[in-house]
Amino acid sequence: FDNPEMRKYEGTSRDNLKALHTALMLYHDSEGQFPDAAAWMDAIKNRVKGADMAEEEAMKKFVNPMVQPGGAGSFGYAMNDAASKKYKDDLKDKGKTILIFDSRETGWNAHGDPKALMPSPPRPGGNLAITVDGTIVKLK
Repeated sequence: FDNPEMRKYEGTSRDNLKALHTALMLYHDSEGQFPDAAAWMDAIKNRVKGADMAEEEAMKKFVNPMVQPGGAGSFGYAMNDAASKKYKDDLKDKGKTILIFDSRETGWNAHGDPKALMPSPPRPGGNLAITVDGTIVKLK
């Protein structure tokens, strides 16, 4: 019980979006709103790690496995500015409002409008996003 076996993280883009969504919802529940989009990764960094996962493994959740080329400083997800510092119930349609999305901006804390930052050409399998209510959707 004192030394749990540490696991490696090998998630898909869908897994990562779900993990980031969960971390953002934990932040929202404790702070009463989503973080400032300009610092969203910083705000949830401590909410993605599990007790059975080293920090460097948890950080893999921020890296889109479809980003080519990858490498240090290349993440591939962004937060929708429309949700920045908002309470979830103030957003009109939680099932359609994008929260986190595949982005052509690959830096830490990338944020903006999903339509403006949509990767072109699309990533393999299509450009994905997760809505405020946790639904995985394809960006169009």
